[in-house]
Amino acid sequence: MILRFALVVAIGASITFVLTPLIRAWAIRRGLYDLPEARRVHRIPTPRLGGAAMFAGFMAALGAAVVVPWGVPQMQRFPIESFRLGLLAAGATLMWVVMTIDDLKKLSARFRLIIQILAALIAVGPYLWEWTLHPAVNGVDVGARGIIATAFNTPFPAPFNQINFHTLWPPLAIGFTIFWIVGMTNALNWIDGLDGLAAGVTFIAAIVLAIHTYSLGQYSLVLVPLALAGACLGFLPHNFHPAKIFMGDGGAMVIGYSLAICSIIGGAKLATALLVLGVPLLDGVWMIIWRRVRGAGASVSDRAHLHHRLLDLGLSQRQVVAFYYTVSSLFGSLGLLLPNSWWKLGALAILTSLMIGLLFYLARKQPQAQKSA
Repeated sequence: MILRFALVVAIGASITFVLTPLIRAWAIRRGLYDLPEARRVHRIPTPRLGGAAMFAGFMAALGAAVVVPWGVPQMQRFPIESFRLGLLAAGATLMWVVMTIDDLKKLSARFRLIIQILAALIAVGPYLWEWTLHPAVNGVDVGARGIIATAFNTPFPAPFNQINFHTLWPPLAIGFTIFWIVGMTNALNWIDGLDGLAAGVTFIAAIVLAIHTYSLGQYSLVLVPLALAGACLGFLPHNFHPAKIFMGDGGAMVIGYSLAICSIIGGAKLATALLVLGVPLLDGVWMIIWRRVRGAGASVSDRAHLHHRLLDLGLSQRQVVAFYYTVSSLFGSLGLLLPNSWWKLGALAILTSLMIGLLFYLARKQPQAQKSA
């Protein structure tokens, strides 16, 4: 079984690794560069569109996970499971196509948000369809027909040990899932500001989610985050500082979308996802609040993200990236090792407190960092 897991990672990594320099050469011939500017940290024009190689590697690995007859009884896939992976592939494809156009022509922030919501609706569509057409049978496991977070566990005693959106009111499940997918998509896109940052954090998160999924006995679903991990692993050698190519929005938003799906497919793994991705998620929430307080739009481009502030503090790109990797690995490991929800809630509270304290400290120390470029 482990060899089969390794094969999926190898497929995603090898295809991405081989395609990336080919796409880089094509982008150079076409003059498709990210040019240096005030809010960016790179100093020389750097080719973009590396996300195309990541998308190809991820889709190839995901396709192998779906169609290859693995010959292991525990890894045999139910038809509904293959259908849900088809939804993931369809949503990721929509995201990649539109965001690649954005890398080339710069679409409006509002239009990109609409596309993110549409991609999320592809995932929850079967649930929404069933609930709309057959409201009288919503007691059936309708959520199995789509990718949706219908419930999540809490540390409190019964009957409050689980919050079940489906039981309370199905539209809550739909709204929460869309919010989760769109939020995760943007969080990963926002940290794609330093070489190797978004791809490395996604690789760590995907491995953590794969281990968590394995511990739940969902062996066939383990292949999904492993396919994503493989694509990120194949891209990282080309993207470490100094980066030879950037992934662009066509890469960052696809890996964010796919990671969001990995965290809710086969049952929500929200506590683990929040721990391993706590830094980029909290940074994203902070930036939205900070910009609103200052009267700016949530989508404005600036140098007020945590990774920018750490750079302004004097750290190098590699040191900032190592900080993100370390925190994600540490708290992701706690998400796997802590014995119950109370411990995980405590770890999440510690992470939140440390992040808020750090962000406030940096905001006071660098009051000019929030200015738009």
